[in-house]
Amino acid sequence: MNIVRIFTTPLQFPCGPGTTCCSIGQSEEYIKSLVSAMEDLGVSVKVHNVEEDSGELFSRFPSAGEMLKEFGPGITPILSLNDDVVAMGIATPEDALDVIREKIKK
Repeated sequence: MNIVRIFTTPLQFPCGPGTTCCSIGQSEEYIKSLVSAMEDLGVSVKVHNVEEDSGELFSRFPSAGEMLKEFGPGITPILSLNDDVVAMGIATPEDALDVIREKIKK
């Protein structure tokens, strides 16, 4: 069975609440919709919080860890299919679904 891993960062506002700077990370609702969309493809889905799992992340998932090291948490979500990074910074669950669906076909 194919495994999709979603590496996420909790939604946060680095400049403080109520400021005009952009947020980084994903909301709980976004993650739930992303997981639901992936499960509809019949794949196993694992979600990793990069803040909580950072120590383990670099050793267990070096490709995602390297992306985080190079670009920082603003690059999340990072999607991997069978431990190969296939997308990062996806804006919508529909976009993510398209990427994974295309990779599964290959």
